[in-house]
Amino acid sequence: MNILFAILFPIIGALIIPFTKRVKEHVSIFASVLSFLTVLSVYPEVSNNQTIDLYIHMILDLHIFVDKLNFIIISLVSFFHILILVYSIKYIKKDHLRYYPLLLLTMGFTLGSFLSGDLLTFYIFFEMTTLFSFFLIMHKGTEKARRAGFMYLIMCFIGGALILISLGSVYVQEGNFEIYNLTNGSSILFILGCLIKAGAFPLHFWLPEAHPIAPSPVSALLSGIMIKIGIYGIARFFMVHESIDWVVIVAIFSMLFGVILALIQSDIKRILAYHSISQIGYMLLGISISSVGIAGGVFHMINHAVFKSLLFLCMGAVIYSTGERRIQRLGGLYKKMPYTMITCIIASFAISEIPLFNGFVSKTIIFDSLSDNFLKIAFIFTCAGTFASFYKLNRYVFFGKLPDNLKSTKEAPKLMLFSMITLSIICVLIGVFPNIIFKNLYAGMFDFWSLSHLLEASVSIILGALIFIFGKKAGLFDMKEYSMDKIYRRFTASAILFYENINKIVSKDLNIYILCILLFFIILYFL
Repeated sequence: MNILFAILFPIIGALIIPFTKRVKEHVSIFASVLSFLTVLSVYPEVSNNQTIDLYIHMILDLHIFVDKLNFIIISLVSFFHILILVYSIKYIKKDHLRYYPLLLLTMGFTLGSFLSGDLLTFYIFFEMTTLFSFFLIMHKGTEKARRAGFMYLIMCFIGGALILISLGSVYVQEGNFEIYNLTNGSSILFILGCLIKAGAFPLHFWLPEAHPIAPSPVSALLSGIMIKIGIYGIARFFMVHESIDWVVIVAIFSMLFGVILALIQSDIKRILAYHSISQIGYMLLGISISSVGIAGGVFHMINHAVFKSLLFLCMGAVIYSTGERRIQRLGGLYKKMPYTMITCIIASFAISEIPLFNGFVSKTIIFDSLSDNFLKIAFIFTCAGTFASFYKLNRYVFFGKLPDNLKSTKEAPKLMLFSMITLSIICVLIGVFPNIIFKNLYAGMFDFWSLSHLLEASVSIILGALIFIFGKKAGLFDMKEYSMDKIYRRFTASAILFYENINKIVSKDLNIYILCILLFFIILYFL
């Protein structure tokens, strides 16, 4: 089947839903399943090392491209959306006719981003993904949600503008948008734009605002999939040209800064949001070092999509059942939510580099590609901080004394548990059989279970336990509010004023925004 239908089925489903009010969930899942099956239909060609090129001649010429690398990614993306839709049936309680079409539109354009074969196609799909995810972030309709949504939109617009300038530079010099035409100047702008959209340090401040405020299924997509589009763009369109040493600096700061701030948060979704910044650092570190590192970075991008989506769904289940988000108000939920606890611990093991879970195998590849001792120390410290953070999360949420107001708490609904258990199984499968994925990313062999790799993981775990003990004794986990990151918000004062004014005058009608985007592309075509 034509791979283009993988993009079209969700978009068509989104257009049909307003006319099928009573079966909106079924239409959404059916459209996403059709998209997933379309992706799987090209496996025979891709498995034989064939690539699929599809050129679409419209107002703007688009290039769709499939190979072994993005086939794995789009397979997971389409499958994850099915799980998110199943989870959402019970989680989302209002505005269904707005939520499901937006989720399907986001799915379609996200798949288009990963299928892009040239820079212009990538830019168009990436920007459309940003637009529809913006509406999903603002789904709750509160002032705080609108504020976070417009912060997300403006920062991603800045990133998109840098990418667009890069594209203009390429077109002026070469007359087309093919990936082999990136020059030094245009590549720097392109990478900066992707880093902003990925939430890398130091322009990360939109991420811990947008991810926690969104509904948990949307948070899972934002952190698990959408912030990876920028990382994929760098790996696909730039890393084939030359090394980029300066990205290593961004990677190290993202890793360390993200994990430190995650350690001292008390809101369970903000903990996960800051870990997204830290995990982005791992991916950037991998793709900026060597060919093995690139494979490790992309592999970790895939693994992170699995365990971070699972973590957000687990915390979404906790919020759904308890109505609480702060760890100080939780505890003892292992009695009330045992399945949620088990899946959350599996995801925590995965992100903390515990052997036999998927995060271990990809982090091992990245660590093995490091030659500088400072980078290795920073890597181990970040892994240790990650272990300490999730030890804290699980201990405060699931263990200890059950508060009186939570004694009537019930386990999450079965449909939500289905998505969570499925993702936890994937975490274990990839962790035990990593070559299912890795053989499609790297031609050589890699020993995942060497003594040195197990020793590095053991050191990280022991150091992480010590960090937790020290942090608890120092009272770092009992403070109510942390403002360390507020210094970065001051840089956005003018942007905040701008989007607050926009919020007063712009209609919330989806058609108005779509019209503006279409008008933009028409102007771009004539230019």
